[in-house]
Amino acid sequence: MLMGWTRFARVQWFVLAALLMGCSRQDPYARYIPDEHAAESALKAALEAWKDGAAVGPVPATVKPQVIVVDSWREPKRKLQSYQILGEVPGNTPRCYAVRLNLTNPVAEDRVRFVVLGIDPLWVYRYEDFELVAHWDHRMPEEKTAKDDQETADKPAESAAEESEPAPE
Repeated sequence: MLMGWTRFARVQWFVLAALLMGCSRQDPYARYIPDEHAAESALKAALEAWKDGAAVGPVPATVKPQVIVVDSWREPKRKLQSYQILGEVPGNTPRCYAVRLNLTNPVAEDRVRFVVLGIDPLWVYRYEDFELVAHWDHRMPEEKTAKDDQETADKPAESAAEESEPAPE
């Protein structure tokens, strides 16, 4: 009888442990959401690096945790003169921040959103890039300009006719 009771107790403990593990479901992505202070520090480091002329990618002044910037919308010749972090805003992810950017070449003021993800490294995504990655997409290349269309129109008529005529047999 004692043998049967021990087996029954083991089964009960196993079932209880399985139930407890099933009840403690946490968001599996929650561990990749940095705390508010770390996210704001990473965003500030990314913006300061841009102000100092750094390109997108790893921020040089950061070591532990490393900060990496993803911003395909940034034009290389545009410099960041100043910025103001307006605060955390709603987005499709936690740690989404609104930022006012004062740019030069040409002078403009933009309001953009940035998303901060990860623990080490901390990734600072421009919101548009984050949305593209979240949907397994990428930024499309620029459309042809009017100059490209003009060059095509200026093409000699002879060469266009040669290209369209079949080769003689």
